[in-house]
Amino acid sequence: MKKIFLGASLCILASLSGCNSQSQETAQNVASVSSQPINKNEVTWQPTIEAAFEQAKAENKLVFVECYLPTCPVCISMEPFFKKPEVAVKYNSNFVNYKMDLSQPTGKPYLDAKGIFLPSFPIFLFFDADGNLVHKDEVETSVESFNKVADKALDTGKRASSFAKRFADGERNIPFLIDYASYARVITDTAANLSAASALFEIYPKDKIGTEESWKITKKAVTDLDNGFAKYWFSNSAKAAEMEKKDGHAGNEQNILGGIIQASLYSPRGKAYNSAKLQTVKKYMGLVGAAQYADGVTWEYEVNALIREGKAPQTINVGNKMATIYAT
Repeated sequence: MKKIFLGASLCILASLSGCNSQSQETAQNVASVSSQPINKNEVTWQPTIEAAFEQAKAENKLVFVECYLPTCPVCISMEPFFKKPEVAVKYNSNFVNYKMDLSQPTGKPYLDAKGIFLPSFPIFLFFDADGNLVHKDEVETSVESFNKVADKALDTGKRASSFAKRFADGERNIPFLIDYASYARVITDTAANLSAASALFEIYPKDKIGTEESWKITKKAVTDLDNGFAKYWFSNSAKAAEMEKKDGHAGNEQNILGGIIQASLYSPRGKAYNSAKLQTVKKYMGLVGAAQYADGVTWEYEVNALIREGKAPQTINVGNKMATIYAT
């Protein structure tokens, strides 16, 4: 976890007075900013994330970070709402705000250092003044949605950092489990994601499994090819393709389902797959248009699985096949 320092990072004895002067100047600048009247016309953005955390510490506020891409159509559609007076007052009163442009080189390393993964854009992140993520959410293009997200972030009993306890305490409803599984993806908590997504499929009405809602849940919350949602959509990828095409994202179903394959295979559970399960992985890769890569991706897993199963002839066959392929 990166440490954000208010003043200079190190004061040697020879320049102690100069360092104190710099720290006092920083504090005065923060105090000056905090004493400014609230901008009611648009959300006020800090120039750097370091400045945002400095001000948040001084004012005992959360830091709101909008993670976006400047070429993302959905992100672009959100921009006018940051200039709505109702949104400006809500966010400027309660948060210190920073826009993180993920097309720039500084954003992703910052999130990587905190173990944060963003599966889509835009995403709203809320940190405490010490840099700990306390809430993650998505918004719709309405003032009500923007302010509802802000209210959830401010409520310690509803924000995302409360999800694990609520799940352990037995809370089980579809909206909550979607949010928890999605949040677990963002904080790269695989175990939590698998548990929440599994519980979600258990209670989800099976007569709705082929709906657009089900596909949206799969995109947002599912990372395991053994999950019931994933199994359905791998078997009905053509239907998912129609939905993506209708939304103007033709071919995106291959990215979504391919991502589920990768998350499953390149994991501890993937290393434990038996040879039959690896044939299923190859089949799924074919369904998402990646059949030509299937052998190259799975052969080492398959060899190890066959060895564990005591199938020496099949192991040699796989080895000979790949030796032939790689001979060139």
